Amino acid sequence: MASTNRDPRKNGKEWNTMDYSSFGLKDKVAIVTGASQGIGRAIAIGLAQAGAHVVLAKHPSPQMEEIHAVQAEIEALGRKAMIVPTDVSDVSQVRALMDRAKSEFGSIDILVNNAGWTGTTDALDVTEEEYDKTMDASLKSVFFACQAAARVMLPQGGGRIINIGSNFGEIAFKKRSVYAAAKAGVHHLSRALSLEWAHAGVLVNVVAPCITETTSRKNILERPGYKEWATQEMIPRGRWNQPEDLVGAVLFLSSSMSDMVVGHVLMVDGGWTLH
Repeated sequence: MASTNRDPRKNGKEWNTMDYSSFGLKDKVAIVTGASQGIGRAIAIGLAQAGAHVVLAKHPSPQMEEIHAVQAEIEALGRKAMIVPTDVSDVSQVRALMDRAKSEFGSIDILVNNAGWTGTTDALDVTEEEYDKTMDASLKSVFFACQAAARVMLPQGGGRIINIGSNFGEIAFKKRSVYAAAKAGVHHLSRALSLEWAHAGVLVNVVAPCITETTSRKNILERPGYKEWATQEMIPRGRWNQPEDLVGAVLFLSSSMSDMVVGHVLMVDGGWTLH
């Protein structure tokens, strides 16, 4: 498996040169949504390190520097990387993403549904707009991406779908009522899809992280006392996730090493859900 001679709390070139070749993903075709930063970026680069070519889906916007940097990093590894601007809450764009990947590479072997969105509003104050935005980006998008990918994977004889869930899909958390419901939906949706598709070799599983240190979570993580509360009281491991902590779980579920893992929610939460 991958080398472990580094501090997992650190980012940088040590991780970027990890050897994941033993996962057996050479020349597989992987799609990662929300691939420009954070968890999606780490997973996309990890898949490339394991030998896969990667289709990088990012919400359309003028700010494309980050996704181009991910593309360049993957290509420097000798892998192909294609950027497809995609609003995952738009079903037509999700289907177009799968069509582009199939047209360019001839197959889709791995789909990682990472993109999502959440508000941080008290339940009494959640608006219909916020509810719909969360559900569209975090649950509806996952279903239709799975459906579109399966339409390619089933005829080709198999594939792997890894949906990024959350520990909040298993436990309750204040100001995350709609997000928690969406992620619980992702977890159970993955089980239901597995019942329909596993016999044909399309395996659907979930990787469920706890708090992960990303740019989008910076304002939360820097609240006074939040780190101490989370890492000392809630997470037995004693630290929250770095994006790279998710990579090994995704590679395992993408590989033949997990051929009998079906409809499973793999918690990568440092033990939070042990409470």
